[in-house]
Amino acid sequence: MRSVNASEVVAVSKFNRFHLFVFIWCFYAIAFDGYDIAMYGVGLPWMMEEWDLSSIQAGAIASYALVGMMLGALVFGPVADKHGRKNVLAVCMLLFSLFTLGAGVAPNPTFFTVMRFIAALGMGGLMPNVVSLMTEYSPKKNRAIIVATMYCGYSLGGIFASLIGMYIIPSTDWRILYWIGVIPLLTLPFFMMKFPESLSYYLTRKQVGKVVEVLNKVNPTGNYQENEDYQLADALSSSKGSPVKKLFTNKRAVSTLFIWLAVFSCLLMVYGLNTWLPKIMQQSGYGLTSSLSFNLTLCIGQILGSDWGLLR
Repeated sequence: MRSVNASEVVAVSKFNRFHLFVFIWCFYAIAFDGYDIAMYGVGLPWMMEEWDLSSIQAGAIASYALVGMMLGALVFGPVADKHGRKNVLAVCMLLFSLFTLGAGVAPNPTFFTVMRFIAALGMGGLMPNVVSLMTEYSPKKNRAIIVATMYCGYSLGGIFASLIGMYIIPSTDWRILYWIGVIPLLTLPFFMMKFPESLSYYLTRKQVGKVVEVLNKVNPTGNYQENEDYQLADALSSSKGSPVKKLFTNKRAVSTLFIWLAVFSCLLMVYGLNTWLPKIMQQSGYGLTSSLSFNLTLCIGQILGSDWGLLR
């Protein structure tokens, strides 16, 4: 009987249509995640004018959303280890799409803040899970560039939001940004039908048929069968225990804390700029459309910087 290590099969595979399929869905999901995060800063000048918000009130609304994102990441990350990353991704897309639409029909700032907070739970939970899935299904030799390119979808979403702010909102309404955010909800049934679950999820639940189906797509020449040894006991053993606790084992505590600090600092800067850059530039004397072009430039720079660092 042949012994098959599913993760190793993926690691040594060559990029094919299956990998591209996973990439496109992950890119699509994180693009709308980036769009949802950026839309607040893009629509903020019009929103402040309509509701007569002060900078303190606008900042508070943005802060509540960031707290929601933090809670979403903390909650949905561990939940995905137990209930599957595909399932959690679907819940996250449902949350940020449905409640973004709710924010778009908000009659007042309080209702908007509640809708935005709940949507932010989904935004925060999506990002770590989509990166994890893309990493798991990427060939090892191309993994870094594939994941980095997929993550560029986040910046592309910000570009999309900026363009809507520059060319569509002036002739319509800032709420159009939030109505467009419902699109992932409409495509969710196709995602659930076609997108694969994590291999580790299939293995720990002894769903060998699903594992075989995925591996034959990853490596069409492998001819994998259900009667082979897929090391289910090892997969079950490695899944036990808290995933967060494992980050502090084997002398990884210091490096884990510093990585957290670096990521926290980067996200603080990115989210801060996405929220306030258009308003800051407007207060500096630029027109509203011109101020949004700075947000557009920021997102383009993020894309170039992300892949350039890996290609050097």
